Amino acid sequence: MTTLIRMAAAVLIVTAGSASIRAREQAVPPPALPPLHLSIPSVAPGQVARERMLLLARAQPQQQEEFVPLDQLPPQERLPAAPLLVGAYAFVLLMLFGYLVSVSRRLTAIQREVDRLDADLKHNGRG
Repeated sequence: MTTLIRMAAAVLIVTAGSASIRAREQAVPPPALPPLHLSIPSVAPGQVARERMLLLARAQPQQQEEFVPLDQLPPQERLPAAPLLVGAYAFVLLMLFGYLVSVSRRLTAIQREVDRLDADLKHNGRG
């Protein structure tokens, strides 16, 4: 049973690793913030924070307002679904197989116990 769990973990690690490597290869660095040119002594204390917030707001990407088809998305926004789907199905099938093996072993042990008890009853003359 532990071998099955280790195999499932290995499949998940390999799948997640390949997806994260592809995501890193396609990643685009975030836009650099423009330098903050403020002379501190002549600026009011709240002005610096307000200027910094405005700069951060301008540097963030615009929020999407409507549906955009997948073929129109930039490459860094696309998530490769095939490795994740294969990994999920492999994990579920391995867990199902492991569960069936576990149930089979338990039923075999119970059948042996019932056979032993039946033999004991016949041997003692009560059956």
